[in-house]
Amino acid sequence: MSKTLSEGESILTPIHRSVGVSAIKDSIYKEIEFRKETIMNEVIKAGEVFKLAELLPYQEGKIVNMDLAHNDKVKFVVMSFDAGTGLSEHAAPGEALVMALDGEAVIGYDGQEQVIHAGETFKFDKFGKHSVSATKQFKMALLLVLE
Repeated sequence: MSKTLSEGESILTPIHRSVGVSAIKDSIYKEIEFRKETIMNEVIKAGEVFKLAELLPYQEGKIVNMDLAHNDKVKFVVMSFDAGTGLSEHAAPGEALVMALDGEAVIGYDGQEQVIHAGETFKFDKFGKHSVSATKQFKMALLLVLE
């Protein structure tokens, strides 16, 4: 079976199945491997191409989140923020990667602010104090590594 992925698309493959990757043009991809004990959200179907950014709608005045996969060591979540919403400063319970999927936001981290746009990634250290403020509608994926 062969699948073609375009920018912003993802695919889930079963464990213990060989997967080959070739590029039609220059590409960068993220590969995340979860343990067998990982609980995967049933909205994601193995072997089907999907866009993380399309899993959640925007809701007026709200932040929406969906757990995609988790176990006792890792959590993978997608979130959508309506413009003007955000998360107040808090400490990360583990190291984390924020992958911007759509829109734009301001990330406050250890007293400094950074603008993040779709296609960019930001890392938090464990216990790093951070906030997220959506200046426009914003969607992100969060990979949180717990100890």
